[in-house]
Amino acid sequence: MMDPRMAAMTVRLQHRHNDGSWSDLQRRPAHDPAGNDPERGWADGHIYVCTTCDEEVRVAIDEPGQPSGG
Repeated sequence: MMDPRMAAMTVRLQHRHNDGSWSDLQRRPAHDPAGNDPERGWADGHIYVCTTCDEEVRVAIDEPGQPSGG
């Protein structure tokens, strides 16, 4: 079950470019119906894309006692 504090939290993701500028990351939309299932996404993380340079970042939550993905 999701912690209610997490449900109310808003996070803004950005990454820094070589020139020192920061750009927002936006979540990449799912390409198939299974990709819209939030529980499925928790296992693999979610892909976010830079709005300026299209660099990708994967965000995943590690469960206690589970090995980190890599």
